[in-house]
Amino acid sequence: MNELGLLFTIPSLTALLSLFIKKTSITGKLCALAAWLQLALVISVLLPILTGHSGSISFAPGLIVDKLGSYFILLTTFVVACALTHADYFFQAQSVIGEPYKESRVKLFYAVVNIFLMAMTSVFLCDSLGYLWIAIEATTLSSAPLVYFERNKHALEATWKYLIVCSVGIAFALLGTVFIFAASQRSDLGSGTLNVSELIVSAKTLSFPLLRLGFIFCLLGYGTKAGIFPLHSWLPDAHSEAPAPASAMLSGSLLNCALFGIWKASTVITAAKPEAPAFHLVAVMGALTVVAASIFIIRQHNLKRLWAYSSIENVGLMVFAIGLGSGPLFFLQALNHSLAKVSLFLISGNIVQAAGTKKLSKLHGLLENSPFWAGALALASLAVAGAPPFGSFMTEMSLLTLSLGHEYYILAALITVALAVSFLGILAHTGKVIFGAGKPDFKVFSERRAALVPMLLVTSTLAIGLLVNYGSR
Repeated sequence: MNELGLLFTIPSLTALLSLFIKKTSITGKLCALAAWLQLALVISVLLPILTGHSGSISFAPGLIVDKLGSYFILLTTFVVACALTHADYFFQAQSVIGEPYKESRVKLFYAVVNIFLMAMTSVFLCDSLGYLWIAIEATTLSSAPLVYFERNKHALEATWKYLIVCSVGIAFALLGTVFIFAASQRSDLGSGTLNVSELIVSAKTLSFPLLRLGFIFCLLGYGTKAGIFPLHSWLPDAHSEAPAPASAMLSGSLLNCALFGIWKASTVITAAKPEAPAFHLVAVMGALTVVAASIFIIRQHNLKRLWAYSSIENVGLMVFAIGLGSGPLFFLQALNHSLAKVSLFLISGNIVQAAGTKKLSKLHGLLENSPFWAGALALASLAVAGAPPFGSFMTEMSLLTLSLGHEYYILAALITVALAVSFLGILAHTGKVIFGAGKPDFKVFSERRAALVPMLLVTSTLAIGLLVNYGSR
């Protein structure tokens, strides 16, 4: 229990300090430093799992972290640390090249981000489906102020859509959780439970019709929060209206929380009946999400919405990995997507700040205006589009190979075509941004510093593609 408290000490203290420190420049540097210290602390606490000396760590009843959960906690903390490091530059640049944000708004941003980090960390600690539901709902409530940061009508609309659509989805997930609890009451457990570890042990004796119904409702509920098609309507608005560091966290860490909820529920139904038709539904929904997103990518006219729909495409791939029952591929796809997408949102934030517009039709000549930013955008675009030898390409190939082993021939063909379409669409859009005549009113600020974090992230996904052995996944 002491270790559990340690995980939340730094973010909670930093959230409080963010509201009381007068200078936001100091607050930004403090929060970035605290996030990296939090990453070191997380590694220290989870070291027994990471080194293979323990399969899981139990913090309290219903709060257990396993290997997959520990990897996601590390990824989430790393994403937040990178986003906060870049946020310090982002707010400074806004003060120099645009209208500066109010200090009270920036202080609230940093405080909310730390609360958001605690909520996301809680998701991956939950062994109880009840606690999991509470934690995922907490991520919605704590991230809504980040979407509303700009305080204009577009941000207000995006925030309300985010809250309403995700609240409806989370209500379905609650109903699914109730059905799973009801299924456990008709087992040899003696009494109902929502602890995943206990449900897995007694999975064969659970009431399968109730369990299947509960899983489907959880899939729809958490799938809404993850942005699967056709429940994705909130995601493009929320991700495009939030400031760049917030968009990076929403795409690179928040979506993983909802997908982890689907994975947790899937482990129970896998233990009960591995060949359950419900898994076919998961695979189909994942494939349809990839196909739909690829079509939306072709038709985009807004730079940040382009990356939002790219996130939906990658959500589809992760859902497909869950449908195949592959935890390693689920995480590897999440890892590569998070690294590339955070890089893209951060570098796109620089471009939008300097150009004063998000419209793709008005963005051109980046190579002439800022070669460093153009290089970062090109590499990150290739990474998220699945170009070899980046990690996303290796994961996608492994997913397609595994799907053929499960005889999902039609779904594999659909995903292959969709990935090719989105690849061409992303390259076409980014090519127009990079090449052409430079914009005379393009305001570059601290060019190399602004590209530092995005380049670190895209280099990481390149290293993963080159070094990780995907053969046995």
